[in-house]
Amino acid sequence: MKRVSTFGLLVFGLAFVINIEAASRGGGALTPVHNTTKRGAYTIETIGDTLHQAKRENTRIIIRVSGADKKLIKPDSIALIDKSGAAIKPVSREDRKVGHEENTGLPVSVSGYGDSSGVHPSGVGVDLNKIFGPHGDYAYTKADWPKEAFTADKRLQIVMPGGQAILLPLTSLAK
Repeated sequence: MKRVSTFGLLVFGLAFVINIEAASRGGGALTPVHNTTKRGAYTIETIGDTLHQAKRENTRIIIRVSGADKKLIKPDSIALIDKSGAAIKPVSREDRKVGHEENTGLPVSVSGYGDSSGVHPSGVGVDLNKIFGPHGDYAYTKADWPKEAFTADKRLQIVMPGGQAILLPLTSLAK
């Protein structure tokens, strides 16, 4: 019995060491997490695909950039940069507008009657923004890359209007 448990412990330890080694080499695709980064006058907010809308073979990142005046700025281009400096463009990019609802559901809203909990509804209304669709200015960008390209050895490049490029290591945006 003691030999079996020693052998099991040895196998488990070896598997653990191999897993740590693979992780330290940067192998495997990363998964984006919520992150806010300041670069000069810009604030870059990123998050992963929380609604799981990207194709199974892709990794999606949602990017929102604002300037010092807090106004949202639509990037001219977004790419992953590999170790050699080559740019990998996303397989899809979609710039979204203010008022676009990802998870629309029914265009109905319910209002409360004065208590702060909003538990006691007093009126039902129709949300015309949900019926007539997106409006207003730019809000955020969704970009998808193949999972195998979204690895720790890459950097995310965001080129702003006017040509200023911001480089962020993927390891600061994803785990």
